[in-house]
Amino acid sequence: MRFPLSTEVIQQQLEPFGPPLANVANNWPLIEAALVARGIYSDLTAVAAISTVRVESPSFAPGIEAGGPTYLERLYEGRKDLGNTEPGDGARFRGRGFIQITGRWDYQHFGQEVGKDLIANPDLARDPEIAAQIFALFFHERSIPQFANERRWDIVRRRVNGGLGNFQLFLLCVSNLCRQLNVPAQGAASAPIKTS
Repeated sequence: MRFPLSTEVIQQQLEPFGPPLANVANNWPLIEAALVARGIYSDLTAVAAISTVRVESPSFAPGIEAGGPTYLERLYEGRKDLGNTEPGDGARFRGRGFIQITGRWDYQHFGQEVGKDLIANPDLARDPEIAAQIFALFFHERSIPQFANERRWDIVRRRVNGGLGNFQLFLLCVSNLCRQLNVPAQGAASAPIKTS
């Protein structure tokens, strides 16, 4: 383990209503190993990763987007921007993982990059080891470690979410983890983060 905090301490920093300790203990080492393997690990990248998983997958386990076929079809069916070009793609390629990849294009791209056929078997994106690899690749492709290392947490959140959804909870987790690491959550030159 590279990250200097135990899974018990990590779990305690993800309150309120944090994930089960067993999920953190089982899944954080996989995510950490994937970040290391991708060559993007730093303590602040780990802070960003842990806080992101807490917000995107509150149970700290790879999830699947909720909703029945009608809801998912209305949301995603025929969305060319997601690569959904075949009937049933909307429900088939719903969000899955630690960061929910969504749409045929994501499943094709991430599957190809991690060496798994996610088009034929989309549920592989929920396998913790595969989901961890996808997570690290997602962070790498969006330059999230750079912004985490600069403590530009609003940009980290936007690069993951496209906006500032659940930003207060994300920032609370970041602050708690940074305090435990005895490092400032904001850099010396950082302006206070606005949430609106």
